[in-house]
Amino acid sequence: MSESTICARCGGLLERKTITHQQPWGDELYEFENVPALVCGQCGEVWLEAEVGQLIDKIIQQHPEPKRYHQVPVFSLAEFSL
Repeated sequence: MSESTICARCGGLLERKTITHQQPWGDELYEFENVPALVCGQCGEVWLEAEVGQLIDKIIQQHPEPKRYHQVPVFSLAEFSL
C-alpha cells in the first residue's frame, strides 16, 4: 500500500494502528493480534499492507500452534423473530 494518508473509500485520514484482525479462510476464522494496519478515522475502514496480508496467509497455510483458542457461540437470526 502506498504511504497515502487518504482513505480510498471515504476520503478520510488514515492512521497507523495496531489492531486485532479476523481472517476468514474456508469454513474457519482465524484471529491475529498486534497487526499493523492503516485505519480510517472517519469510516473505520481497515487497510492491510500487502506484506502483512501475505504473512497472514502464510501463517494460516503453515498451521503453526496458535497462542490460544476462542470458543464463540453462533446464532442464526433467521431462527428468531424480529
